[in-house]
Amino acid sequence: MDRANNLDLALVMCPGWGVIQPPVGISYLKGFLQNFGIKVKCFDLSLELYKVFPEKEYWNLNYPEHFIIPELFRRDIFPILEPFINIWTEQILSYHPRVVGFSLFMSSINVSLVLAQQLKKMKPDLIIVGGGAEVTRIKRVLVDGIRGFTPINKEVIADNVFDLLIDGEGEESLLETLLLIKQKRDFHSVEGSLYANNGKIVTNRLRKLINNLDILPPPDFLDFDINRYTRKALPLVTSRGCINRCTFCADSPLWKIYRYRSPEKVLEEIKILVKQYRRNEFEIADSTFNGNVQRLEKICDLIIESKLDLYWSAKATLRKEMGHKLLQKMKKSGCTNLSYGVESGSPRVLKDMRKNIDLAEAKRIIKDTRRAGINVNCFFIIGYPIETEDDFQLTLDFIQENAMHIHRFTQITGCHIEEDSYLGHNVDEYGVIFKEDGWHSKESTPEIREKRLLRFKELAMKLHKHYECEVQS
Repeated sequence: MDRANNLDLALVMCPGWGVIQPPVGISYLKGFLQNFGIKVKCFDLSLELYKVFPEKEYWNLNYPEHFIIPELFRRDIFPILEPFINIWTEQILSYHPRVVGFSLFMSSINVSLVLAQQLKKMKPDLIIVGGGAEVTRIKRVLVDGIRGFTPINKEVIADNVFDLLIDGEGEESLLETLLLIKQKRDFHSVEGSLYANNGKIVTNRLRKLINNLDILPPPDFLDFDINRYTRKALPLVTSRGCINRCTFCADSPLWKIYRYRSPEKVLEEIKILVKQYRRNEFEIADSTFNGNVQRLEKICDLIIESKLDLYWSAKATLRKEMGHKLLQKMKKSGCTNLSYGVESGSPRVLKDMRKNIDLAEAKRIIKDTRRAGINVNCFFIIGYPIETEDDFQLTLDFIQENAMHIHRFTQITGCHIEEDSYLGHNVDEYGVIFKEDGWHSKESTPEIREKRLLRFKELAMKLHKHYECEVQS
C-alpha cells in the first residue's frame, strides 16, 4: 500500500500473541471492511518482537503470566519491549491512519496500552479503538460488577487512551464507527460499544450477532509475510461458538450461540486462499468443526468433487455420528489430523465438566479415526477441581488402553480457571480458593496438578517414545 494514501484504519496485534500463523481475527476484519471501501492495513507486532526476544518460553501462551501480571511485565517484558514502542509508533503513523484498532486479549493488553499511549502522545487527535475478549472481560467486571480474579489494567478505560471499546463481534460495530468518523460525526453511540466519560464508563446497547456468517469474506493475509510463521498451514474459520457448554471453557459464553458458514461458502473461501497464497494446507480454527455433522459431510463432498489437493486439520467433538464411513470421507477430502477434547478418563469428572462424552463411544471414535488414516490428537485437563486420585488413575488407564490409536497428545494442561467460564463464575460452588501459588480446592492444588502432570508425561512418553507430547504445568 502506498504510504501517501492515508489509511482509514490500522489494525494491530500486539505481543504476546501466537507466532505459528498470521493473526486470523484482524485478517477477517480487514477482509470484511475492505468490501465497504475502508482502507486497512494489519500489523503483527507480536511476531516482530518474538524474533528478537531472548526468552522464547514467555511465548507459551497457555501460560502468559509474564505478559499479564503487572510486576512480571515490568520486570521481564518491558525492558526489552521499550525500544520497539517508538519504532512501532513511527511505523504505524507513517501510514497516516485515521483510526488505530487494537485486538485486546489478556496477554496483549499491557503492550497494547503502552503503544496506544505513545501513539496518542505523538498524535493527540488520533482515534484509538479496542476490541476482543479483554473488552468483554472489562465490561463484565467493571460494569456488570461480576467478580474477577485476574488483574484488570484500568488504564484501558481511562479517558485519554482508548476512544471506544467494542464488545463482542467487531465487524458491524467497527464498520459503523469508521463510517461515522469518515463523515465527521460522533461515533460514541455505536451499538456494542463502551467508552470512558469523565472517569465513568458509558455502555451502549448490545449489538445483535451476525446471523448469516456467509456475508463474511475470506481473511486477508496480504500484510503478513506468511513464510515467517512457524506453521505452514493457514488458519480458516468456518463457524463461531460451540455446541457444547463445558464448564472450563469460555468460548460458548463469549460467542453465545453456535453459528456456521454454508458448505458452499467454505469451499469458495478455500479456493480463493489456495489461488491467492499458493497454499493447500489449512488449519480449521473452529472450536468444533463437527458441530453440524451434515454440514461437515457436505463440505467434504464439495472438496472431493472439486478435486482440490488439500491437507487440513481441525478440532472435533467426540459424538456418535463420527462413524468410520464419514471419517473415510474426511480422509479422502484431505483431513490429516483431528484433535479431540477427551479431557478425562473419569465418567464422574466428565459429567461434572458437562462434556457429554460416553467413554466407550470415545474409544470407538478414536480407533475408527486412526483406522481411516487420520492422526488422532487428544486434549486432557489434569487436576479439575473435583478430580480425585482415583479419577486421575482412570485417565492414565484410558491413555494406556488407547495408546496404539493416539498419534500425539496435543495439549495436556493443569486445569486453568477462565473467568468467563462456568468454573470462573462459580468458584465458590467448587470450593476454589486463590492463593499466591495458584488456585486450590479440596482435591486439587498446584502441587497435586504438577505431580499428576509429571506422571501423565512419564506414561505418555513411555507409550509414545517417537511421538510428541505437549504437557504444560
